[in-house]
Amino acid sequence: MGMSEPAPDSFERTVFSQLDRKLRDTGWGSGVPEAHGLLTGLACRGIPVAEITNKLYLFRLDSDRDSAMLEALYELIVRNLDSDSPVFDLMLPEDDESVSLRADEIGNWCSGFVQGFCHDGDLIVHQCNDSVRELIRDIMAISGMQAASPGGDGAGQGEEKALVEVEQYLRVGIQLIYEEMVANPKSEQAASQS
Repeated sequence: MGMSEPAPDSFERTVFSQLDRKLRDTGWGSGVPEAHGLLTGLACRGIPVAEITNKLYLFRLDSDRDSAMLEALYELIVRNLDSDSPVFDLMLPEDDESVSLRADEIGNWCSGFVQGFCHDGDLIVHQCNDSVRELIRDIMAISGMQAASPGGDGAGQGEEKALVEVEQYLRVGIQLIYEEMVANPKSEQAASQS
């Protein structure tokens, strides 16, 4: 959760810790950040909440309880994207974690987003308007991001500032992608046909 974000409520914190543990146990090494990114990518494609169960195979989970947690997380994501807030909240490690860990998890979040957004192939990217295509390309590039100093507990202010700027860029960019692809799809379709 970013520096300017309020602390998550107990539901979010509980979902985060339980789901993170389960995802890591089933082979998702990056846990919730990557899963949150993947679900956000699906949301930016306009997958209705009622249909998300058809996409949960992407997570290889084995119980209804785990699926229910992912469905609850997806509902939370869609509510956040539909809210009046001009920026989207990312589910990332707290600011008191090392810059190295946070940079890695931002990269994992972006990797998940690309997996979700392009889950049925990357043709969708070519059908987007220029601003959305540019954002998707940037997110793909950020997915390979790592901190400049491995172990990064002694990261300088420059690295911290750069990380905060990347987080802010993603928050605003994701909201823009959602607005263009889901909230205002007619304007997106008209732009791609011209």
